Amino acid sequence: MFFKAKQKKEVYTAESKVQILDKLREKYRKAQQQYGARLFDSQLLENRISFQRANQSDFQRFILDEMNFFKQMQEKGEEEAAKRKRQEEADARMREIMAANDALIAHYPDVFFHPLATLECRRLVGAVSNLFPDIESELRYVFQGRKEWGEIRFYLADLERFIYKPPMRMTAFLAAYVAQLQKWGEAGRDDADRKFLQTAAMCLTGITNELKTNLDSLIDADKLKASAIIAKLDAVVADFRLTDWAQHGLALRAQKKLGL
Repeated sequence: MFFKAKQKKEVYTAESKVQILDKLREKYRKAQQQYGARLFDSQLLENRISFQRANQSDFQRFILDEMNFFKQMQEKGEEEAAKRKRQEEADARMREIMAANDALIAHYPDVFFHPLATLECRRLVGAVSNLFPDIESELRYVFQGRKEWGEIRFYLADLERFIYKPPMRMTAFLAAYVAQLQKWGEAGRDDADRKFLQTAAMCLTGITNELKTNLDSLIDADKLKASAIIAKLDAVVADFRLTDWAQHGLALRAQKKLGL
């Protein structure tokens, strides 16, 4: 409380008014330190005090109004502080998640195919670029001539679009990803990355699904080769957290096949 309520305004002497206003100024000073000058502007307070004096308005009414205003600003300051704290906690959790995610993919090569490309996409290109030649060769050896080869070759052709090994030029797919980043900048980054990761997820999971479906029909030697490829591709999917992207993307592809 700034002062004890009075029934008669004439009891406020010049000295008591000074004391009350000094208490108000002190509360503003402390509130300004805690909540900032945007909510508790001491100069605006002084302007209101000067206006009250110049107009000789009811002092008690003035103080009551100031008390109510102070309380409103204090509540607003508490709300904003709570909101900032929640945002800071959310940001901290996000940084922890991102750090953990970065640690999962840190062992994959960082293929710097363009300055605008995100680290996750660059490392995914590095993972595919390293894996593709061996798995393509192995899959061709095991499945070429079998009916499953057509579907596997389809996914391999899609996956090949992620390969980049300097000084080779970017594939059309990588160039389209970069073009989207250049066109939309930060505003379009999330959408570009989503499409990039979803496409990779569909390719990788499409291959492993075909292999898992046909694994039992293979001779033992070929089954070992296919199982090793499944393990490698599953590791990439897990490390880059592509499972959900794959399920969503494959579901959309199935719908298109059915004309839905």
